[in-house]
Formats: sequence, C-alpha cells, structure tokens
Amino acid sequence: MKNILLSLSFVFVSLFGVAQFPYYEGFDYTVGDSLPQHSWTGINSGDQILVTNGSLNYSGLTPSIGNKISFDGYGRDFQKTFTSQTTGTVYMSFIFQVTNIGSDTTGGYFTGFGANSITFGSTVWTKQNGTGFNIGLNARSTITYTSWDTTIFDINIPIFIVISYEIVAGTTNDIAKMWINPNSAFFGGTTPPAPTLTITNGGTDLTDIDRIFVRQDSPSETPYIDMDEIRVNTNWTDVTTIKINKIFDNNNFGIFPNPATNFVTISANELVSQVLIYDMQGRIVQEYDYNGTLEIKLNVSELSKGLYNIIAYSTKGNVFRYKLEK
Repeated sequence: MKNILLSLSFVFVSLFGVAQFPYYEGFDYTVGDSLPQHSWTGINSGDQILVTNGSLNYSGLTPSIGNKISFDGYGRDFQKTFTSQTTGTVYMSFIFQVTNIGSDTTGGYFTGFGANSITFGSTVWTKQNGTGFNIGLNARSTITYTSWDTTIFDINIPIFIVISYEIVAGTTNDIAKMWINPNSAFFGGTTPPAPTLTITNGGTDLTDIDRIFVRQDSPSETPYIDMDEIRVNTNWTDVTTIKINKIFDNNNFGIFPNPATNFVTISANELVSQVLIYDMQGRIVQEYDYNGTLEIKLNVSELSKGLYNIIAYSTKGNVFRYKLEK
C-alpha cells in the first residue's frame, strides 16, 4: 500500500492556483460558477466562462464526472498555472463540442499551452467550413502558420483532442502535435499513435510551459464551445485514461463516519484495488493501492476541512464514488 500526501510546500503553492501533475479538471462545480472561483486566473475583460449543466463523454475514455464549461465570442480568458516545465514534452487532452459555428470564417484559437499570460504554444484552432468546421494546430499563435485538418466536423458532436508541445534543445525547432479522435486502442498506453497534425516551430520557441488557457476571442474567431475533461501531464498514458466498466454511486458502498475527523472506513461489495481522494479542484490529495480488499481504513487527519471526492476502483474494473466531508 502507498499513501501519497501533498507536501507542505505544495499546499502553500495550491493556495495561489498552481496545479500539480497529473492535473485533472472535470468542472465538478455548481452550475453558474465562474472559473476564478476555482483557482483559474482571469485575463482581459468581458463576460465570464461559466460552468454549465451536464458533461461531455467520449467512447473508450473514463466517464466524465461533474459538469462542463461553455463560452463564445468576446470575453475573458482564463489560465491555470502549474509547475514550470523547461524540458521534454507536455501533453493536454480534453473533450469539446461546437454548439454554434456562428460567423467563425476567419479561424481562431481557443486553448493551448502558455509560457506566460501572452506567449502560447500548441494552440487549437477552429474555422467554419460550410455548416461544419475544421480543426487546426499552430506551434505558436499566428494564423498564417496554422495547419488545418481537412475533416469537416459537425456541431454538437463531442470530439476528443490531445495536443503536445516538445521543448527541443536549440532554436526554432520545438515540435507541436495534435491527435483528433485518436484510436481508442492506444488509450492508457505508453506510446501514442501517429498524430493527426505535426508542426516544427519555425519561429521563436517557448523557453518553458507553465500553464494552460481557455480563450474567448471574437464572434468571427471563437464559435460557441462546450469543453470538459481537461488532463495535463508529461506522458500520453495519463491524458488518455481508459474507460472503466461501470460507475456506482454511494448506495453501493459504505463510508463512515461522514463527516470525518481522523479516519474513515470504506466497505465495498467488490474487492478494491485503488482508492483516490480528490479535492474540489480536481487534485489528487491521497492515493492508496491494494491487492484487493472489501474493507479499508483511511487516515484523513492531514486533510484540510472541506469536501472531497473519494473514488475507489475494484478488481473487476468498476469504480465507486462518494463525497466525503472533512
């Protein structure tokens, strides 16, 4: 068994909205909340990006938990920072759907990585094409250098995207990649399939990556978008988490006492192989591995007061979830 607790230094950093790898954002928040309420930093002015009812799912991936965000056109941009990465490759995955293409004839980008609040890489673009749209990738953010996939996608259909940015030694040679609806046979694996789009940067490279962003540009550049299930890490495996067989809510296993102070006991009707405790920002704050047991006692004394999601995986591939109050 292993018990991984947040270090004191990370607790201090977390207060300022800096995420830990692997980072997961399922928008498990109250409908109508804005992102600054949940440790995202707002940039520019205008309307908010809001949490909206329901979630997005994609076949083969772990089922979504929580709600989603929705945005369009002009408005505030939001960024989530994490520990700066100065070497190697950073991956991000997410599910999105365009709900109204509007007048997105120019093309614009709505998400990607950042080295700071204005310097971006592996930006994800959309552009109207008839009644549908194309998806594009740019190593940086100048429209002239955007590479477009020729597939025309329909609105209101969830699309799974993975992007990566590789920091390569030298200048003007970093590599941006995009996978659009990658083959599910590669989900959770160690090696990604061939990318849909690849770009070797011909301009100034990023010196580091320390954030992701969600961007509202203008009515002619940003369509109406729903976005969900953001994952960020330095490997393919953790951003393409595989589907579990079934999710059971709290009436299928017991947890007591709740609220808890020092210890909680989980009783399940299937052998449990792993337990994860998430805070309400989607960060893993405790992790336990088992060979298979029906009753588990967890030490939660070091957790701060608040609400947590407990996710327990069974040896049959099912998952149990419960909310814990500390």
